[in-house]
Amino acid sequence: MINTKALALSLLVFMGTSVATLAQDKPNIVLVFLDNFGWGEPGFNGGGIIRGTATPRMDTLASEGLRLTNFNVEAQCTPSRAALLTGRHGVRSGNGSVPISTFTYGLTQWEYTMPEMLGDAGYVTGMFGKWHLGHTDGRYPTDQGFDEWYGIPNSSDESIWVTDEDFQEGSHPYAVPEHVFHGRDGKLEKVKIYGPEEGLEMDGEITEMAIDFMKRSVEKGKPFFAFLPYTQTHGPVKPGAEFRGHTGNGSWADVLAQTDAYVGRLLDSIDELGVADNTIFIFTADNGPEMTPGHHGWSGPWRGSYFTGLEGSLRVPFLIRCPSNNEKGRGSNENEHEIDLI
Repeated sequence: MINTKALALSLLVFMGTSVATLAQDKPNIVLVFLDNFGWGEPGFNGGGIIRGTATPRMDTLASEGLRLTNFNVEAQCTPSRAALLTGRHGVRSGNGSVPISTFTYGLTQWEYTMPEMLGDAGYVTGMFGKWHLGHTDGRYPTDQGFDEWYGIPNSSDESIWVTDEDFQEGSHPYAVPEHVFHGRDGKLEKVKIYGPEEGLEMDGEITEMAIDFMKRSVEKGKPFFAFLPYTQTHGPVKPGAEFRGHTGNGSWADVLAQTDAYVGRLLDSIDELGVADNTIFIFTADNGPEMTPGHHGWSGPWRGSYFTGLEGSLRVPFLIRCPSNNEKGRGSNENEHEIDLI
């Protein structure tokens, strides 16, 4: 019987390791959090080649760690991210749904988040990617425990607004250009407008930013928490220039190959930095697959897509590789939830 409440993040405990031991050892933590990535997409869950491309790096990771086949999340982006970072269901922090009818939303200052817990334990914390837990002063990642952030406040589909013929800046609180933000050393700045072309390259950018963050942390001799909430496979599901046409099987397959390659680059960097034996690597997603025509994902044998209460929405892929455990290549169907990670 596996109790994944003993899995690790923040005061992370994995497979019987005590809190005291963990606090002393302080393994690095890398958490990859895909956007609307269905249970059936990766090869290790029966997808991969039947989705248009093999996923060798994800599959190798599965052979090196523990695969949870009944890992569950919330039904929408904002509730899922709130649950992951607070250890409480999204509705408990006022984030029970995505912000459709309100401009001010997200986590408030009194929430005690995963990066704040890890910061208190001596970690340097970096986030690279999509936030979706607030886009106003006081509610950005750097206000919630992350020492560094490079990414976007909301979803990638908002990047298309600036080219929409119906877009009129100032006509509505949401009708403003999305920006890429970078925050470090207490400073937060808008780097550039997040338009359609920038959206295509965002996941590649944040992969490189995360690798740089890990290098700097190792050089300083500090344990790190690198959180990578990728923008894919949220619509529009389109790859960057490097992977466009890569598979010959369309944009969806190209994005799957791209994501697999980025996971591989993170793993290779961990090896090159010499910290693989002291780094916990987690791979999962915030929601089940897209339901938008032209961007459909696949939930494997489970019915439904995100924004529903069906299993295809709530059950997502999950892998964890932890150097101190003996769970290599094993799977568990025990029912777990993302709030168990904190």
